[in-house]
Amino acid sequence: MKINRWMAIAALLSAQAGYVLAEDQSDELRQLKQQLLELDQKVKVLERNKELETEAASAKAQTAPSLSLGAGGLHVSTADTNFTLKIRGYVQADSRFFLGENEGVKGNDTFLLRRVRPIFEGTVWKDFDYRLMLDFASGVTSGNGNNGFLQDGYINFRHWDEAQLQIGKMKEPVGLERLQSGANLLFIERGLPTQLVPNRDVGVQLHGKLWGNTIAYQAGYFNGVEDGGSGDVEVSDDGKDLAGRVFVHPFDKTDIEPLKKLGLGISGTHGSHVGTLRNYATGGQQTWFRWRTGAGTAAAPNVTADGSVTRFSPQGYYYWGPFGLFGEYVVASHEVTRRAGGPGNVTKDTFRNASWQVAASYYLTGEDNSFGPVAPKHPFTLGGDGWGAWEIAVRYGQLSIDEDAFPNYAAANSPREAREWAVGLNWHLNRNVKASLNYIHTDFEKGSTTRGEVTADDERAILARVQFSF
Repeated sequence: MKINRWMAIAALLSAQAGYVLAEDQSDELRQLKQQLLELDQKVKVLERNKELETEAASAKAQTAPSLSLGAGGLHVSTADTNFTLKIRGYVQADSRFFLGENEGVKGNDTFLLRRVRPIFEGTVWKDFDYRLMLDFASGVTSGNGNNGFLQDGYINFRHWDEAQLQIGKMKEPVGLERLQSGANLLFIERGLPTQLVPNRDVGVQLHGKLWGNTIAYQAGYFNGVEDGGSGDVEVSDDGKDLAGRVFVHPFDKTDIEPLKKLGLGISGTHGSHVGTLRNYATGGQQTWFRWRTGAGTAAAPNVTADGSVTRFSPQGYYYWGPFGLFGEYVVASHEVTRRAGGPGNVTKDTFRNASWQVAASYYLTGEDNSFGPVAPKHPFTLGGDGWGAWEIAVRYGQLSIDEDAFPNYAAANSPREAREWAVGLNWHLNRNVKASLNYIHTDFEKGSTTRGEVTADDERAILARVQFSF
């Protein structure tokens, strides 16, 4: 009985101890759960704060402007790209040296700054592109046409790629080589056909691209300028020029790789001009053909533009791998008046001048040739493995003056035809630096004398250039 009583007492004490222990453990569990709940709440608060910070940073990034500087120039843009500004430009330092001692069209050996052009372009309000390009090169001055310092100055409404409206001063859409940027020229000076087409003019132009890059078109209404001329304001007459161009890449959307960069086009202008006619120059930029200019007397006749001007130009290029080829043909028809005294000594006639050229190039270092800029595969590094891109080029062309212009309308000793061949070497050190060396040979045929003999000696010119662009 005593044993049973003590066992009962022990059982009661054990049960009491277990109850106390269970109660203590329950308190600890409640405390741990409370701590876990508090920690979980703190973690959620921290995570939400992190989310808010990320959202704020993202919102700030979406509105903060971007700034970048590289080989393509200085670029500033809003985050949504609705407003952009790009500052770039190029400088060309040239030299011209003439071989031989002839006095015909030989120029002076010289160093010069051929082009010094800062460029500002960009976008405002998403759909409006703008471009302003100035020039401060050697010999650039302002004249009655205010055409010297300002090269480009226009705004372009670009809501649809297929139909864009451009207003201001721009290149008229005619000559193939004229439409190529001065920074991307194959030769240091453009060929003879470019002298028969307009340069830059003020007007309005509708243009666009259809089916990607398959068809490009331009149709414009301009003040009108003489062959090779530029102008900011019309100072001679009320006549205007209609200008248009269609250029197609017929195989651009196909899988025929050798023909994807074939481009063919046709362009032209029609208008009315009154005023001074422009003369024509060689590759060395020396005048070889002049119209008669004088006081309008019998001893000093004066020839001026006085009527319709029509130009027509088929053109094209082809690029495949390192090989490139382009050519164009230009016919320019002008109505001119010759004044040599009283009313009875005023005559009017129409002359048709024509020019053509073919040029080819090849990259010895294997770059893909293009009508636009080409980036070297391995930019030049002093002491390294990169030697830049090396390009060789050849060109042949001629410009013929209407034979009816001789001898009464052409100035004395002016040849009737110029024929030019040229070879060149271009070294693209990198995207920004290019060095060029050209040899240009020009010979002449017939002239303004009654015997039609050659009136100018051949021009042999060596041209060199170092170009920096960014």
